Amino acid sequence: MLSKILIVDDEPDLEELIRQKFRRKIASGEYQFEFAHNGLQALDKINSEGEFSLVFTDINMPEMDGLALLSKINELDPAFKTIVVSAYGDMDNIRTAMNRGAFDFLTKPIDFSDFETILTKSILEYNKIIEGITAKENLINARLDKERAEQSEKFKQQFLSNMSHEIRTPLNAIKGMTLMLLKENLEANQQRNLEIIRKSTDNLIVIINDILDMSKIEAGKLELEKIDFSPADTIQNMYELLRFKVDETKLNFIVKTAADLPEAIIGDPVRLGQVLMNLAGNSIKFTESGSVTVEAKVISHENDIANIEFSVSDTGIGMTPEQLEKVFESFSQASKETYRKFGGTGLGLTISKSLVELMGGQLSVKSKYGEGTTFYFIAPFPIGDVSKLESNNRGNEEVPVIKNISILLCEDNLFNQIAADQILKSAIEGLKLEIVDNGLIGFEKLLTNDYDVVLMDIQMPELDGYQTTVKIRTELEGSRKNIPIMAMTANALREETKKCMDVGMDDFITKPFEPNDLLLKISKLLNKKR
Repeated sequence: MLSKILIVDDEPDLEELIRQKFRRKIASGEYQFEFAHNGLQALDKINSEGEFSLVFTDINMPEMDGLALLSKINELDPAFKTIVVSAYGDMDNIRTAMNRGAFDFLTKPIDFSDFETILTKSILEYNKIIEGITAKENLINARLDKERAEQSEKFKQQFLSNMSHEIRTPLNAIKGMTLMLLKENLEANQQRNLEIIRKSTDNLIVIINDILDMSKIEAGKLELEKIDFSPADTIQNMYELLRFKVDETKLNFIVKTAADLPEAIIGDPVRLGQVLMNLAGNSIKFTESGSVTVEAKVISHENDIANIEFSVSDTGIGMTPEQLEKVFESFSQASKETYRKFGGTGLGLTISKSLVELMGGQLSVKSKYGEGTTFYFIAPFPIGDVSKLESNNRGNEEVPVIKNISILLCEDNLFNQIAADQILKSAIEGLKLEIVDNGLIGFEKLLTNDYDVVLMDIQMPELDGYQTTVKIRTELEGSRKNIPIMAMTANALREETKKCMDVGMDDFITKPFEPNDLLLKISKLLNKKR
């Protein structure tokens, strides 16, 4: 590292002596010497030529002496290393210089051995100081970068949460009213048009969920459940959900489950189903003829842990080696033509890969262009308890018959009010439904009226859903204090749903919702109340 040294002395021969003495180190680039003949010239060089590692200054000089120069240097930077030079008999000035902050001193006539010793020692000290300053600056910058990143992530999560809410709220009204219209006696073209609206709404929901999932994965906030579930049921549910897509094609949709597949395993059935839905949905999308096969088989058993391989194979368009290299990249599509023809966010495989890794596996792919593709992964699952399957079963529940109940709906969006009114009244015979625009009115209604269930929106004026629930749980008395409350929230983030439960709600449903899911949850709340 180059050390830049300023020599301030009015003796004309000193410059030549120093250049001769340190010619090798000057030639090698280790030292660079600059010279000034008084304090004023020295200040000009310091101000114009940048930072010097050291300053050697004589004390007795014309125009500005070394003591005055030392004071000026200390004003510029107290950490500056200055060595004063004076005659041996001038100890008073040397003492004054040391008291003013000089790093060391050298007496005249100059002994160049002493000069080199002091020079080497001072440069080492200077380099240590610079390293310390640099390390401190790096630490401060690292902390600032971390704070900026955390703040940026916070803003990003808040933005996604807000956008999710703002998009889901009108989607809920669109989906609800579409489903109600589909129940009416319509002409064929009207039925077809409404089906297009319904499917487009569902596609929008998938896109929103993909973006939220990707955001949670990037933030390291996506966590998997660990419950007992049936892998065969999870595969069957996936099959039932995708079968309508296959019915529109000439494909053979095949499911194979090995005979030794455990009846129950422990893990996250929703996320496993999501991975299989993504993979099988992709295969159906990119396969015009032939078959799509989903298979699950046990590779090995180790200490009550089953290593299960899941695979999805198709006879579709396949991929080139170049496309295979990018298949798991975010927002990646095989080509512009593929995107224009098939659409999609390009996040499904990226999310699936991350979910499989959270399960302890590795998603892999093999493909041949024009012949087909196979996605597969092996993941370890602890053997589960078959007796717990019924309580954890989330699908295919029979829609209950509900009659003669009273519901208070707290919802400020007019379109969602209309949709909820029509859905609930068409599904619940003898329903008494009261709708209020905000949580404060809802609380006041509960002071004098009895209801069986409260359906609570979250974002409302006056009092939001959280505040209203806390007010109900802390200020009401008797049965009204414990009335079942279900959040109807457009916030799909886990942190939001957890907050619903933390403030005292009994359940939640995410907008836009399926009417049957709403009825199932209302029925469970009624049973809990009884």
